[in-house]
Amino acid sequence: MVAQAIYHQAARRTGYRYELVIAPVEIIARRHREGQSVAQITRYMQSQLGPDHQAAARNFVEWVITATGGERR
Repeated sequence: MVAQAIYHQAARRTGYRYELVIAPVEIIARRHREGQSVAQITRYMQSQLGPDHQAAARNFVEWVITATGGERR
């Protein structure tokens, strides 16, 4: 479970509505807990959302991992 504050911060970082960043943040956090690397998660997010989507950017993936208490792999 991700803290509500992280969703709000993610919305500010991406410029997307709060409701629209919940799923990407959850997916990034879950995949990282499962052992996937930043590169693997970034590629997955880009394949699902498109390469120009803010929530699929490598720096956003890294930020979510750090914000949810994970270490980069």
